[in-house]
Amino acid sequence: MCIATADFTNTGLYRAVYFDGPQSDRDAEGEEVPSWVVYIGDDEAEPVSHLQHFRSYEIAEQVARHLASDRRLDLIHDASPA
Repeated sequence: MCIATADFTNTGLYRAVYFDGPQSDRDAEGEEVPSWVVYIGDDEAEPVSHLQHFRSYEIAEQVARHLASDRRLDLIHDASPA
């Protein structure tokens, strides 16, 4: 019995916690500041939940690690300090 065929499509069930950044953002005074984003996404890194934005790399990393551990998901860590 063959389950996967040539036209097998992804069911979209894969989920992971994505931690990305820094990205350019603006503060209240209009100054450019770095920001990092944490979210749950699919196998193509498309968000399936709301994005959480952080101005601190350390806090964003802690949240990403906790979220991945709590939800028992892979952590895709593509972020770096500013």
